[in-house]
Amino acid sequence: MSPTNRTATSTGHERPTVRTSSRSGLADSALGTRNLMMIAALAVVSMILLVPLNYLAPAAGASPDAVLLGCAIMGLWLVPYLLPATVVRRPGAVMIAALLMGIMCVFTTPTGPAAIVGNLIGGAFVEVPLAILLYRKWAWWSFLISAATFGLLNGIMYVSVMSASAGMAPASAGVIIAVVSALVGGGLTILLTRLLNRAGVGIDHRTTGRA
Repeated sequence: MSPTNRTATSTGHERPTVRTSSRSGLADSALGTRNLMMIAALAVVSMILLVPLNYLAPAAGASPDAVLLGCAIMGLWLVPYLLPATVVRRPGAVMIAALLMGIMCVFTTPTGPAAIVGNLIGGAFVEVPLAILLYRKWAWWSFLISAATFGLLNGIMYVSVMSASAGMAPASAGVIIAVVSALVGGGLTILLTRLLNRAGVGIDHRTTGRA
């Protein structure tokens, strides 16, 4: 064997092997440290809305007008659940935030342990439409689809329960108001997300072609 061949063979055996960490995929998911911390922070901040809304909700069944008012503020209920989707944009981010908010609501609202179930249902109303799109469309229109779904399903449940206590027949007007309010809340959430991006929170996906 010539010196040249021996050198080539030796060099070939000394080439470093590129290894990829099994945690690299996890780091980019909703369970990654950075994303998880961001989800937790959003959940804590969202309690500023959720706590007063949970105390206000029982009063919404006092009269028919109060029921419609409750439907009109559906957009405020949406913001805490949609914000993790618009900021973090990772599968499962909404459900993780919903679970954290539910746990905090157990100790800060009159709903008790039922708050965990309620928050997970609210999170599912936002997460499922994104899952149906296979988490490939993180655009304004996909967020508004989630918002409309949240408003529609919550509106139906809300009107059905509260109208009974208020002594009125379930009204489709309340559901329509809830959907419109949720769409407005979705638009505000998207706007808030862009403001957070400018402040350095999350990633401005418009610059990466993903918005």
